[in-house]
Amino acid sequence: MTPVRLFIAAALMLAAFPSAAAASRTQESTFQDDPLLVYAPQAQMEATLDELKALGVDRIRVQLFWSIVAPGKDSVQKPGFDASDPAAYGSGWDRYDRLLVAATQRGIAVNLNPSSPIPRWASTAVSPRADVQETFAPSADEFGKFVAAAGKRYSGSFAGLPRVNYWSIYNEPNQGGWITPQWKADPTKPGRMVEASPEIYRSLVRTSFRALADTGHAGDTILVGETAPKGLQRRTGLTISIDALRFIRNLYCVDRNFQRLKGTAATARGCPASRATFVAENPGLFRATGYSHHPYELLLAPTRKPGVKDWVTIANLPDLSRTLSRIYARYGQRKQTRRGVPLYLTEYGYQTPPDPLGIPFSRQAAYINQAEQIAFRNPLVRTMSQFLLNDDRPTPGVTNRRVAFRTFQSGLKSASGRRKPAHRAYITPIFLGKTSFRRSGSTAVFGMLRPASPSASRVRVQIQFRSRGARKWRTRVTRSASAPRHYVRTRLRVTRSGSVRLRWKNGTRQVTSRSVSVSVRR
Repeated sequence: MTPVRLFIAAALMLAAFPSAAAASRTQESTFQDDPLLVYAPQAQMEATLDELKALGVDRIRVQLFWSIVAPGKDSVQKPGFDASDPAAYGSGWDRYDRLLVAATQRGIAVNLNPSSPIPRWASTAVSPRADVQETFAPSADEFGKFVAAAGKRYSGSFAGLPRVNYWSIYNEPNQGGWITPQWKADPTKPGRMVEASPEIYRSLVRTSFRALADTGHAGDTILVGETAPKGLQRRTGLTISIDALRFIRNLYCVDRNFQRLKGTAATARGCPASRATFVAENPGLFRATGYSHHPYELLLAPTRKPGVKDWVTIANLPDLSRTLSRIYARYGQRKQTRRGVPLYLTEYGYQTPPDPLGIPFSRQAAYINQAEQIAFRNPLVRTMSQFLLNDDRPTPGVTNRRVAFRTFQSGLKSASGRRKPAHRAYITPIFLGKTSFRRSGSTAVFGMLRPASPSASRVRVQIQFRSRGARKWRTRVTRSASAPRHYVRTRLRVTRSGSVRLRWKNGTRQVTSRSVSVSVRR
């Protein structure tokens, strides 16, 4: 070996890192893109599933919109039909049936998420604003019947359709776009507003959890929450979204100090006076498999903690876990695991151009990899999600770019299908704990071979280095990534500037991660 090669080898000495954390044995890769899966033509839907399978996706999250399936969705009066009978709904199920069959054929599991918009007849009141009627005052009883119909249809014994064994109840109930009213007049104090959506959501969980149990799904994965990360702090109003932790405290009828609400505070929010009554009336809040949350930051680094105490992003997930643990303790309820309540991160992504506020493509790629590593390190996280394969298109007819691109540009590809750097980053995540050194140093290397076959018990992966200004990549060490998730954890000794990447073989095809720059100051 030449002196130069000896020097480079010494600069890139690698030592084995401790074995993967508990999350590595259970954490799934979830994906959601309803426009390409639920609403696309059959051929496009199947092609999208094939692409997701190639990306290494374990599960798709599918929003089951109540108003799409229900008959007479614009009627004030409920049509004469048995809402708990899936056969009574007509053709509204068809798009979901096709998707679930196609996903099952490809070995992709499904998280089915019954949610608003609601049929007009399922609202218990007339909204003061016509534009939010489809989210206004949903009937818990009718929602329970709808979930019962879904439970029967996807029981595995109905019309040859596959079984669904993974459910999440409603979508972002703390957001005005999904449930209204978010706030209501305080019946005990004129002129004051109190939280309304936690009480509404509590009733929806109550009836749907019972419906799933009654239709043979009691042993399934059932998630509550699906909360958005942020609200509008101290503002109140019909559609003013509620901060995540504030919503959760009100959902469970506790105050900021985790004391149970009593007296007029409890009455105004629909909370019973008795602790035992609350637990008995709301088994889903304590017996669910786990809590689902959307820890978006969208524009900022995944390590950037939110400036508002009651917001929850990927950077402060422990705040969510502590809140849930204290609530369970207040009611004397056992958590699902010794560590705490399992967390399911069912939506996540970063906004990029053409959104005028979006972050650069390269930063999106880096951030989704770092977020993957953060989720991996948290032993309570059971799934990490990517929201959108292809960007949404702008709102039609809107010339103001800031308004037109309020849709999601968080895809791995543009709306036209052109791949962003995040596409490669999703296939083979890589994250270095440290990238800048004064003279030399050691850094943790995290990676994942997402599309590696679960049947491949061990897959060899090369950690490669290229010196700054050089053209060739050189393999310095080969490690094995173990099934089922094929994570990579090791340490890297760095003494010169350059780039690091992962390289591995997926079947007969060579795959490389994005490259991460490291710098050494002399």
